Amino acid sequence: MWLGGLLKYNRSSYCKKNEVAKNFEELIKKANFKYIFLSYNNKGLMSRDEVQSIMKKYGKYDLITQEYQRFKADKTDARNHKANKTFEYIHILEKASLEAY
Repeated sequence: MWLGGLLKYNRSSYCKKNEVAKNFEELIKKANFKYIFLSYNNKGLMSRDEVQSIMKKYGKYDLITQEYQRFKADKTDARNHKANKTFEYIHILEKASLEAY
């Protein structure tokens, strides 16, 4: 019987700062696709450079960057997040053959 409070749940390893890069690399390494596109922004657990470094290991890499006005749900004078801009990164990988790994 649940009596209130937060429910216990298992968080994905993609939601844990100390595990996300290792698991992301394993996913990219094992992915059996010629092209991989990843939309990721500057608020994620991995930095643009971390994603780029991982993806470059597995083929031809390219990056597209788009700047957006940050959505503000809180009042400007009492904001928790001070940034006004959000950057979306489209990471593009043309993967080399699986035999290369």
